[in-house]
Amino acid sequence: MSTPKFMLELPEEQLAAKPTVIPDPNLVAKTNRFYKIPVFLSHPTSNTMNNLQISFLLRLMEELKKELLFPRTLPNTEQYPETTMTSIRRMIYSSYGMVTLNLARKKVRVIETNGATVYDKDLGTEYWTGSTFSFIEPAMAFQYGLPQLFITEAIVSGQDVYESGGIIPFRTMVWDSSQGIDYFFKSTEWKEMLQNWSAEVRSGYFLNTLPPYNYVPEGQ
Repeated sequence: MSTPKFMLELPEEQLAAKPTVIPDPNLVAKTNRFYKIPVFLSHPTSNTMNNLQISFLLRLMEELKKELLFPRTLPNTEQYPETTMTSIRRMIYSSYGMVTLNLARKKVRVIETNGATVYDKDLGTEYWTGSTFSFIEPAMAFQYGLPQLFITEAIVSGQDVYESGGIIPFRTMVWDSSQGIDYFFKSTEWKEMLQNWSAEVRSGYFLNTLPPYNYVPEGQ
């Protein structure tokens, strides 16, 4: 074999084996949301929640992320330069699932009614109220058809659409804050509800991101 006439000489640092490049953790933390299906998480404004409620919310967000779903909230993760109702509608139209967290905010006492006889027994009663948006936002999502997951604090569970009951997975989950947080997320009921709901979210994501041109025969 003949000796080559020309040889390319390179600096030693270019010939040395290069170490594996590991992505910067800060970069990963800022971009990993793009690999998750967005869902709308409705919850009371953070400055109206106590420490236990905030801890529950953070745990809920972590549980959703474990399912590779990205919880979007107003105004924490994003906000639009529009009216509140328009921002909610935009969030719903750009999400693939809805999670509603109805938490206790104020304890009120009924001192007067409008005089209707149906309210006679309510005079003097006391009860906790939640956020009005915990009713508005899921109602808008229901109209759009998003899969919904409802969680309500036990002391406000008797309010209108948040009445407990029904058959899994079509019922509201009730969180008893007096028992802490872990018991709720370790329960079989939560795990079953989460899996049913997340399956609906992924199914909706798949169906609504299909290409407009479909070449697959019907029924396949």
